[in-house]
Amino acid sequence: MPIPNLEKPIIKGLIQKDKVIVDGVELDGTWNAFMIERTQTGYDQSVWDEIANTVEGATISLCWQCGTCTSGCTMREYDPNYSPRRFIDLARKGDKQSLVELQDSIWRCVSCQKCTHRCPKGVLVEEVVHSIHNYLLKHGLVKTDPGTVFDELFLETVMKNGGRISELLLGGASAKAGFVTMSIRDLITMMGPLMKSGLIKDLMKPSRVKEWDRIKPVLEEAMKEEVVPQ
Repeated sequence: MPIPNLEKPIIKGLIQKDKVIVDGVELDGTWNAFMIERTQTGYDQSVWDEIANTVEGATISLCWQCGTCTSGCTMREYDPNYSPRRFIDLARKGDKQSLVELQDSIWRCVSCQKCTHRCPKGVLVEEVVHSIHNYLLKHGLVKTDPGTVFDELFLETVMKNGGRISELLLGGASAKAGFVTMSIRDLITMMGPLMKSGLIKDLMKPSRVKEWDRIKPVLEEAMKEEVVPQ
């Protein structure tokens, strides 16, 4: 019996004989098919090493490519190219070009943690994917994505306002960055009630959190990418 057509596209380098006998037992169907031994070369080990040496990417070496992360991924439904398994595989091979080609997908992780909770090997998948993305940004291989730009705007607003988020200032920064479009009518509709209630003052300049001077250095340190000691 020949190998079903549906299986052929995923099988590479296959040997299939008409008749195979093992220990006196004749094998047929897919049991008489054998994979040719293959060796891949040209790995760029430096990519894997650098990612594995970050706090976020430290578990990349545990991945055994089972695909559990991708099969349960929230983003998979919206973006067929989003595959944590594939991102990790390409990073471990050092295939920077393929990762660059996937740049419009790789940043879309919503941090739902399904992949991390389901991984049978204990890979912190969400963190590893972020580490791969950060590697590409660090080396100037991809453009700064909307998610990263918004994160920077959010953190900048929080740090400038004593640990508080100013929705008004964040909205203005987002509009300037092209994330939000607002008509004059929308602005007037929003500003009217704020002016009457007196909340506009709090939105423009929120009060600082208590002991902000002590908290700020901690946040600044946490925002830096740490490196696992050798």
